[in-house]
Amino acid sequence: VRYHWPRKLLTAVWAYTEFPDLGRFVGDIDVFHCPGFQVPPSRKAGTVFTIHDLIALSHPGLAIPSSARHFNPRVRHYARRADLIAAVSRASAAEAIEYLDVAEEKVVVIYPGATCFPRAGQDEISETRAKFGIEGQFILFVSRLDPRKNLARLFRAFDISGLSADFELLFVGPKGWRMEEMFKTWQSVGCKDRIRWLDYVTDGDLGRLYSGATFLAYPSIVEGFGLPILEAMSVGCPVLTSNVSSMPEVAGEAAFYVDPFDVDSIAEGLRQMASDSGLRDELSEAGYKRVKLFTWDKMAESMLAAYVKASELRG
Repeated sequence: VRYHWPRKLLTAVWAYTEFPDLGRFVGDIDVFHCPGFQVPPSRKAGTVFTIHDLIALSHPGLAIPSSARHFNPRVRHYARRADLIAAVSRASAAEAIEYLDVAEEKVVVIYPGATCFPRAGQDEISETRAKFGIEGQFILFVSRLDPRKNLARLFRAFDISGLSADFELLFVGPKGWRMEEMFKTWQSVGCKDRIRWLDYVTDGDLGRLYSGATFLAYPSIVEGFGLPILEAMSVGCPVLTSNVSSMPEVAGEAAFYVDPFDVDSIAEGLRQMASDSGLRDELSEAGYKRVKLFTWDKMAESMLAAYVKASELRG
């Protein structure tokens, strides 16, 4: 659909008024799905609003300040306007009910499917090791680098764990925001030369890194869902993650849990995962089973049911 309104103007008027109606652009439709941050006004179409997380409201200190200023005043309005809210986890659903003041029956949980990588063979893993200069065992972290990922505590935990003699800590992901504390901590720890950032990598390299890692360390503070957990499980990579937010919901019994606010808890978890091959084998096997619960077919069926319900709510 092509329209000639300036984007910023349309965003602003949709945020605070009921004009222009969505039907002006798309005609008569039954359902409009809003997978991102915008819920246009509509007199006829049922609307489904996907909420991935509400970190800007629940943890404002961990959100991008400019994003929070834009997001916070509008999201309650969008939630009231939508006929149905689709949350990507029970944790996000609970936050929607708490922070957006919406009725529980208006929120449904629709899990995303897992992004599954093929398990790489030893030759592929060796090629990827050579490409990135990885010589020994390594612990992997994957995500965008931002405050909620808890990297400063992870670096301190890795430092006191005593694992740096035998392991590298590799973190993969694009730059985020407010990284000053993270990099300051990185420079201050004694094992800083054993902590490396690989920036963005291709999907092929990422799958091979998951396959070659001793385990994934993902002690995030808060997540709407936590896709790297399932990505790791898809190739049998054992997972260490946090015992808060959506992470236990996603990982179930297929992960080793730590307190993300306690550096000693993270350090002890790193030591146990590194030293206990039996534990890693158990988690790897459990992860293969766990990831099968999150399929795109199930997601599509649940979303279709949401579309039908939203349409019925509009009559």
